[in-house]
Amino acid sequence: MVWNIRPLLAVLLMLTLPLAGCITTTPTVERPGLEGEELVMVDSPCSLPTQSLTQSSTIVAVNGVDRLFRLSVPSSDAGTELPLVLAFHGGDMAEDDFPQQEEFDALGEQDKFIMAYAVAEEGRTQAEGEWYLNTAATSRDDNNFAMAIVDALSEVYCVDQNRLYATGYSLGSMFTYEIACQMNSRFAAVASFAGTMPVEPESCYLYNDVAVMHIHGKLDLIIDYDDDWDWKDGEHEGVGTMSSVPGLIEDWAARANCQSQNSEYNMAVEHVIHSDCDGGVRIEHHGMELNGHSWPNQVAGTDTAEVIWNFLREFSLD
Repeated sequence: MVWNIRPLLAVLLMLTLPLAGCITTTPTVERPGLEGEELVMVDSPCSLPTQSLTQSSTIVAVNGVDRLFRLSVPSSDAGTELPLVLAFHGGDMAEDDFPQQEEFDALGEQDKFIMAYAVAEEGRTQAEGEWYLNTAATSRDDNNFAMAIVDALSEVYCVDQNRLYATGYSLGSMFTYEIACQMNSRFAAVASFAGTMPVEPESCYLYNDVAVMHIHGKLDLIIDYDDDWDWKDGEHEGVGTMSSVPGLIEDWAARANCQSQNSEYNMAVEHVIHSDCDGGVRIEHHGMELNGHSWPNQVAGTDTAEVIWNFLREFSLD
């Protein structure tokens, strides 16, 4: 009888083991204008398995100010290093679902990576913008927010520090270039839709090579595809001229010292690849001939979320 009982005891013991993330949140915290869970540090996160978590509102302190993001975590075994993707929404979309968030979450569960959907701070003026770009005097606020999310999650989950990524839509896509320019010592790649960056950014220093993929509709009437354009002239000193999309891609190809270029058309999408770049990165662009500013469900027949993740997953800092 002893030998028959042992398997049952083993199962019961496994059920009592802690899960990373399961024991690390306090009850919901309610504060004026902000509501969510607080993460609590655990010892040796990589020694613990994780349980699936989807779209959990989570609070992180940034320089003494509480900021909010939504968190989705896959189930995983102890010791599984989890890549982390930060997602940045478009303007006036803080209360909305991120485009294809269900698809991103499903891919996260399937391929074992964490999605963290940053939520813009309330109360900013139109001139300031929901995401500060590096031309703003207060630009570091959102940079610090991005790094606070990474650091807080790293104290709770087994985050793969060599595989940190960012994606975004519209204004959030613009912020992915803040990641690429100012946080490339930590992030390996960015991939986004319908954004751009200044022709002459205030700062953009490459401490590590970073892979970039940009998707854009060529019929975009909000963020011009073909031409440079002036943004917030007279409202926000220093924003100035924003880059055309072809100019944006050429600029990043030059920064990465890419030696080869190839392009092809498939289902009304121009796919441009700059390769043989420093650090083994690539600079890619999907120019969608028949699309405007709205997030597309697919790019050349593949779910957009999958196109983005398949690009990001190829790159690592190590």
